[in-house]
Amino acid sequence: MQTNGWLQDPKTKNTKRFHQDEKSWPIYPKVFIDSGRPLSNEDALVNNRSYVDVCEASKQWEELRNEGWEMVAPQWAADLDV
Repeated sequence: MQTNGWLQDPKTKNTKRFHQDEKSWPIYPKVFIDSGRPLSNEDALVNNRSYVDVCEASKQWEELRNEGWEMVAPQWAADLDV
């Protein structure tokens, strides 16, 4: 798993953004996982944020990749908050 990356379900366009929490990283590595869906010509619909340790994030990343989710370019602005 990358410390920052995007996965998308090619069937539904549901998207997850994995990004490290830079404040916690040196002591206890944690990762934010934002879930949402990009909308054409509108702001993305970002509806959930999880905060997990890096091992759990890595596990989720691998599970989604095994289910067919694909790595994609950023789907919404990085500064968009949930």
